[in-house]
Amino acid sequence: MTRRFRLVVSGVCALLAATLCGLYGQHVRDEADRVRAEALERYGGEVVSLVVAPEGLEAGDVVDRRNVTERDWLSDLAPRDAVVGLDEVLGAEVTVPAAAGAPLTSLNFRDSEDAVEVPSGRVALTVPVTQELGLPSATAAGTTLAAYEVEDSGVRLVAEDLLVLRAAADQSGMGSRGDVTLAARPESVASVLSASAEGSLRLALPADDADDLASSLGAAPTEVAPVEEGGEEPDGGDAS
Repeated sequence: MTRRFRLVVSGVCALLAATLCGLYGQHVRDEADRVRAEALERYGGEVVSLVVAPEGLEAGDVVDRRNVTERDWLSDLAPRDAVVGLDEVLGAEVTVPAAAGAPLTSLNFRDSEDAVEVPSGRVALTVPVTQELGLPSATAAGTTLAAYEVEDSGVRLVAEDLLVLRAAADQSGMGSRGDVTLAARPESVASVLSASAEGSLRLALPADDADDLASSLGAAPTEVAPVEEGGEEPDGGDAS
């Protein structure tokens, strides 16, 4: 085998590898667009155009047309103070990192004295607080939460150690509104954002000694027995 032939084969292999990487990246983007389209179709409602960082942004990055784009988002699921116009943030410096695929909000451009401190190895993301989210009342900064995805097929643990960086402004109970800023491990960011966009995200507050949070998960119940007046079980069983 001549040296020239080996060089040609090496070049072809490198080109093929680059092509496959490009195709895989396009597949990932298409899949994300498909999930978003299904969510829009499922929930309906008014759609707004938000500024999103497809690859994420780090503190110190400057926003330009190469690192952000505009995407349709359900207005009911949009984070509070989300950026709705690209011109509003072009040339602005990011002070709080943005997760890949997450809409940019005013939080990402806070003055340094107001910015939250993101723990090393974590990514800050903002989740809109809805009644379905189940955010425990009086959740404060520093609290560790577990995140679950609830679907017709069952319940899945998507993150067991979400750290609350900034609590929701309105903490009036299960009907709280606003948004909550969380620090997540990079591998769980996509699952948390996807579940939030679909409205299937649920947050829970585990005890300090709670172990193996995914051990008792199974299929979601198809029926829930009604509770009689007085809080007793329908079969009249002894609560003790």
